[in-house]
Amino acid sequence: MRGSENTFYVLWDESHLWGVMLTRALRDLDIAFEVIDSKAIKSGVLDQKIPAGLLVPGGWARLKAQSLGRIGMDNIKRYIHSGGKYLGTCGGAGLALKSTSSCPCLDLCCWSRKPFKDRLPNFSGHILCRVKSSSQGKERELFLPVWWPSQFEPVPDSHQQIDVTARYLKPGKDFWSSDLNLSQVEPNDLKKWEQVYGINLSPDFLSDQPCIIRGSFGEGEFILSYSHLETPASPQANQLLASILNEWLGIPFPESKGKAVSTWKLEETEPAWDDEVLLWAWQGLDEIIRLGKNQFLLFWRTPWLLGWRRGIPGSHINFLYAMICQALSSKPDPEVREFWKSEREGFQADMEIFLDQLKNYLSHERLAIALTQSSPESSSDDNLQKQKQKLFGSFPGYGGLYGKLIRRLDQLVFRLL
Repeated sequence: MRGSENTFYVLWDESHLWGVMLTRALRDLDIAFEVIDSKAIKSGVLDQKIPAGLLVPGGWARLKAQSLGRIGMDNIKRYIHSGGKYLGTCGGAGLALKSTSSCPCLDLCCWSRKPFKDRLPNFSGHILCRVKSSSQGKERELFLPVWWPSQFEPVPDSHQQIDVTARYLKPGKDFWSSDLNLSQVEPNDLKKWEQVYGINLSPDFLSDQPCIIRGSFGEGEFILSYSHLETPASPQANQLLASILNEWLGIPFPESKGKAVSTWKLEETEPAWDDEVLLWAWQGLDEIIRLGKNQFLLFWRTPWLLGWRRGIPGSHINFLYAMICQALSSKPDPEVREFWKSEREGFQADMEIFLDQLKNYLSHERLAIALTQSSPESSSDDNLQKQKQKLFGSFPGYGGLYGKLIRRLDQLVFRLL
């Protein structure tokens, strides 16, 4: 099977911020794409209008699998097996790995995820990687961005040939373990921090481990990356993404071409429409972020990414804020306006409760953290943990009021794109 078009499909479901980042990157890199959802996959779009490849952004692999269902996953497998191409990033990479009892996956790759105890959890930032060029076979060292990925668990003596395209070497200056910038932590103090947090924090767990892998499934091909190559203003990663996609399109892409994804300044969003509810929600989250900063719970790591104290659901706040910014900055057509007209009242009611309770939660969590460490799984205070679950649902994954809000925004942004 050969691709009948030079257009990639981006599978939108359960990607949120990561889906927006990928579509921004593809536009900046001049790569043609179309955003589709699980419903289209289940309806047979991969057979009816064959793409140049299927791109699956980050997010929770388990939730992506649930959204696709067995029919959707079987359709993807048939497309790849017949000669299609699959690029999965972070959660999209996890979706392609070997199924487990708790998470049915695509089984494109016989590898799985490392057990939690054997990996470095909650790491983020840029890390120097040894990258193998697919076209020339040369190796080079690139700083690639990672945002809280899992890790691959290779299968020795496998029947399936898996090539490691990139391996981790050493952390960059913006590399964090949990909420610790390792460039500012004395190596001799790391064990003490591990005792406090009760998790692995040393980047030694990453040394020489695979970051990007490549393999075949039937007549097709997959590339699975725990690096977010679409990260704004990360030129080495952006060029690697452009190189991969242009290779799949059959277009030569010299490494010196120099394309990069533009920076994304959320605080400088310029609204393209005047929806009062979205503007109000945007201002409300601005106030939440200012409160978090004043309480030393939140801060801006990059123009698009918040940083947060361990235990604070900063990623959820970041996701909501980014999705609202994306929605506001995209000009709607009449169909989108009609859709949002049916959703905005419910969104506003939920957001009003969410903002009010979130202010209360952050103020009290500040005191709780001062007394005892919280973690991503649970607050150190039982009452605060109940409040956190009501707001954000249970970890891992999401739910609560946040889940209702992000799903409405997700459908809005999907239609806008």
